[in-house]
Amino acid sequence: MTATSRPAKIALALAGGGPVGGIYEVGAMAALSEALDGVDFNEFDIYVGVSSGALLSAAVANGLGPAALARMLVEKDNNEVFDPGMLLRPAFGEYIRRAMSVPVIFWSSLRQYLSDPWHLRLVEAFQGLSHALPTGVFNNAGIDKLLCKLFSTGGRSNDFRQLKHQLFLVATDLDTGESVAFGSAGYDDVPISVAVQASAALPGLFPPVRIGERYFVDGALIKTLHASVALHEGAELVICINPLVPFDSRLAAQRPAHERSASAPTHLVEGGLPVVLAQTFRAIIHSRMRTGMDRYRLEFA
Repeated sequence: MTATSRPAKIALALAGGGPVGGIYEVGAMAALSEALDGVDFNEFDIYVGVSSGALLSAAVANGLGPAALARMLVEKDNNEVFDPGMLLRPAFGEYIRRAMSVPVIFWSSLRQYLSDPWHLRLVEAFQGLSHALPTGVFNNAGIDKLLCKLFSTGGRSNDFRQLKHQLFLVATDLDTGESVAFGSAGYDDVPISVAVQASAALPGLFPPVRIGERYFVDGALIKTLHASVALHEGAELVICINPLVPFDSRLAAQRPAHERSASAPTHLVEGGLPVVLAQTFRAIIHSRMRTGMDRYRLEFA
């Protein structure tokens, strides 16, 4: 190595996938740590995370290695345990706020209809009631609270600017449809815990997260991995982990009979609408990621 040479920048990019995807990513990192001598996931130069991958990227950038993350997931007596159940708490605040708007919307719609009942259809007059529908079923504010506590001890930080390495957590601006990388210039004053909450706010499941005067939702709406964020920062090697790949039911049929689950369907359609939608979502996500990888080869080669 010459006096002017420098070590190549290494980055880690983690996609989403919910709690199950997060467990997969922790396992993948643990396996890579054991298989690759000299690889320390806590000493990478750049970390990029999306959705559940944002939570893990933030944790790894804060010095929590794969082994520590695994303990958080499985050890019930661990003070820093992560309980997926916190993501299933109803968004009562959102329900109440929307419910309180119903009387005003209803009477306004009724007056509008009665003002011209011969030309205005009932459905058109009362379509404003759709504004009273909650924007999310569950409340993911528990993520902010958990990480705020987790990153306030053990020499960790909830401030992007105080980290030893670069961390970028990607969310989508709901009002513009554009990706925002928290941790980048102009977006590094947002607490890491809040950025994770925003990046993991899957539309329909969780309400959008307000940061300043903007509302943000899951970063996976635009891209699967956002590995380009690391590439633009000069990363020469990016380790990408994406748990969102399509299921292949044929693989289950190839397993020995004693290893197969009696309840496992032969065809995914037997699992009903949720399974069909999940497979559709996974196929779209995976296809989009492969297209993005091809584009990276052309743009950053």
